[in-house]
Amino acid sequence: MLAIPSLSHALAGAALLLVIATPAMAQEKTCLLEGDFKIGAQRVLISDCAENRTMPPAEFREACKGMSEFTLAGETYTAKLSFSAACPPNPQATCEGIFGGAMNARYYKRDAKLLEDTRKSCLAQGGKWSSPR
Repeated sequence: MLAIPSLSHALAGAALLLVIATPAMAQEKTCLLEGDFKIGAQRVLISDCAENRTMPPAEFREACKGMSEFTLAGETYTAKLSFSAACPPNPQATCEGIFGGAMNARYYKRDAKLLEDTRKSCLAQGGKWSSPR
């Protein structure tokens, strides 16, 4: 008989955690990746934002963590990763529908060559590219 009150307390605690965690996860609709890297002789500024369209929240967080680390020429780089309710305004360009339509991406500080390479990659993945600037 003691197990029933213990179980009900555990369920009440789990319900409380869901109530507390749900608003926090709702605020994590986007992830912002930022960094200033020297890759070879080139300086690369990264300020990109991914917006979750259809992924479960935990899967979205993992995808963002994966995007924040990349390896080039045997060296691993890590961008600063933060989560928020919305991407910053005024991107250079947007790619809608990446990752099979599950995300949109916004780009902020890309030079002309990197932005063009990103446009080609977006279209190759079946995304819709727009550049308001």
